[in-house]
Amino acid sequence: MTTSATPSLRCPDTASDYATQCAGSPATWALIRDRHDHQLWQVHGPRMAVAVKVASGESAARALVREAAALRAMPPGGIRVLHTADDVSCPEPWAWLITPWAAGPTTWDTFKKLRDNSGRDEARRAAVELCMAVGRLHTAGWVHGDLRPHHAVHTTAGVRLLSCTGASRIGNAVSATYLGGLVHLLSPRLAAALESTVAGVVLDLADEVYTLAAGLWWAATTTWPLAYADAGIDSSTMTAVELRRAIATARISLASGAAHSWPEFLAPPQNRHGADAQ
Repeated sequence: MTTSATPSLRCPDTASDYATQCAGSPATWALIRDRHDHQLWQVHGPRMAVAVKVASGESAARALVREAAALRAMPPGGIRVLHTADDVSCPEPWAWLITPWAAGPTTWDTFKKLRDNSGRDEARRAAVELCMAVGRLHTAGWVHGDLRPHHAVHTTAGVRLLSCTGASRIGNAVSATYLGGLVHLLSPRLAAALESTVAGVVLDLADEVYTLAAGLWWAATTTWPLAYADAGIDSSTMTAVELRRAIATARISLASGAAHSWPEFLAPPQNRHGADAQ
């Protein structure tokens, strides 16, 4: 194992062995994310590159177990599960998961030229690809639960959606620990539903479409899609719970695209039937 960082968690030997078998030897390990309760490794070898996720502690371990279960059941075209193992019993719950590495830029990365005002085509293509990928997921009867521009990778084989802990079949309640993903991208309906229940909420397709649009707005502008200042709100001083409660009131208007360099991308589409009727 080769890495330039000192990890806070130890990758289990079995996970290390499986990752090396998948990637081939010699394999190079790079620590991509390292937090107190979970890690993400990229393992690159002559056969392939794989992602290794390791989680420790009940909350993180159970979240990784949910993600592994969702990935196994989600429709083809997503992230494949190569190997996984877990033991969420006390006193030391743990889990690990190995999947192919999704190679390519994220939606956030592809929007860089748009944000720099140096090009639009790449962002336009990425937006269409992401919308089509989410549409296919919905058609197959699933919702992702945490769409954001950093969780979609544009690979040569198509868009791969990452961070599927909150994914569920349409009509099924998500885990009771589900908090809706990035709070700034929450629809008011979902924010209100999360406030009013102690059990898992049922995600609505409209909620996910809202989050998809809000995430594309963020990627295009680096600003949040709600006009916090117009509502007298300083979102930077609020906790996630406080902000979610404010969004749940549905009293914060959408931000205006007119101030940005590509307002036609940010403007809501017109109702075709309504336009034809006029």
